[in-house]
Amino acid sequence: MGAGIAGVFARAGYQVRLADVGESLLRGGLERLRRAQQILLDDGALPPDEASAALARIRPLTSLEAACDGVQLLVEAVPEHLPLKLELFARFDRLCPREAMLTSNSSGLSITKMAGATGRPELVAGLHFWNPPHLIPLVEVAKGQCTTEATATLLLELCRGLGKRPILVWHDVPGFVGNRLQFAVLREAMYMLSEGIATAEDIDTAMTAGPGRRFPFLGPLRTADLAGLDVFHAISSYLFAELSDAKEPSAFLDSLVTQGKLGAKTGAGFYEYSPEALDEILSQRDRVLRHLTKLLDDEP
Repeated sequence: MGAGIAGVFARAGYQVRLADVGESLLRGGLERLRRAQQILLDDGALPPDEASAALARIRPLTSLEAACDGVQLLVEAVPEHLPLKLELFARFDRLCPREAMLTSNSSGLSITKMAGATGRPELVAGLHFWNPPHLIPLVEVAKGQCTTEATATLLLELCRGLGKRPILVWHDVPGFVGNRLQFAVLREAMYMLSEGIATAEDIDTAMTAGPGRRFPFLGPLRTADLAGLDVFHAISSYLFAELSDAKEPSAFLDSLVTQGKLGAKTGAGFYEYSPEALDEILSQRDRVLRHLTKLLDDEP
């Protein structure tokens, strides 16, 4: 994500420093960035000279001190481990200029706690780009308890200038908005799979061929409006009681993780993945996302 976010800023004309703990990780990140840009090049969305110029704007560094020197905006994208983020935000606070905004690409950890590790909580916010950041327009600007309106407004304007579609998360809640929606669907999908209601393939098809076709344009609340809230009220009256309300990861998911079946990165999860199959799935995903983005961007 760090390299992908760096690419978003660089393509918008910003000078970017990409920091990581080792040269090999930086090389890997830059290679992923080049592959991401190739998708935009192949589609004609990014001229070759602009792609080269964007890469030239990114300065890879292994020194956090050098990366933080004189920056105006920092975007943290380390693993989702709160103690690590707290340690880093304390260091960012010491190393960055006092007026610099410090943001986290966390997908839902507490922004207030990260801000509390600094002496500038009013300038700390969530800036959650969605994967893959070169194709997904959503960015969640999440306020901590002390984040000022001026900070949030500036970040929203910045994201619009990047060509993104930012939303403001007013309260510091776990998961922000996007992941609360995503995990509500995932919880029910895993419940139906564990109960033998349908296969993994058919559950995914139910989403991609059903509500998933509407949601990119309408979203769940407008979908309900268009169908009639009385209809959705009637369905809710009998369906909500039947849905999973699990408060912990399911035994089914526990079993997969215990077996080391962690998904595509280990070759197995809900599905099996060969390296060739995974490459094709990711290629298809990126092509579809690019075409969908173009289509929706053309809507008035």
